[in-house]
Amino acid sequence: MWTKIVKNEELANGSIVCRSIAGKQILVMRSGSELFSCGAICPHQGTSMEHGYVFDDEITCPEHSWVFSLRTGALTWPGTGPRIPIYPVRIDEGMVEVEVE
Repeated sequence: MWTKIVKNEELANGSIVCRSIAGKQILVMRSGSELFSCGAICPHQGTSMEHGYVFDDEITCPEHSWVFSLRTGALTWPGTGPRIPIYPVRIDEGMVEVEVE
C-alpha cells in the first residue's frame, strides 16, 4: 500500500521525515536528486535514526555512528551485521509516497 508522506518540494536535500505507517516507524529522505526510505530504528541498540545524517546513499545513526546503505539496508560501517529494512519510494502527483506492506 502506497502512503503519502510529504510534498516533494518540501523534502530538502539531506533532510529526514519520520512517519508511522502500518505500525512501523519509517524514514524518508532526499540525497541529491534521489529519494530513499528505510526503517527508522537502528538495529544496533534500538535508537531512532530520525536525527541521523544522510550522505550520498547512506544513513548514519546519530547514537553510535553505524552506517547503513539506503539502497540495500546493509551495514557498511563498522563491518558486517544487521540490516535495516528498505522500502520503495516514489513521487506521485507531487507527493512523496512510500510502499509498506
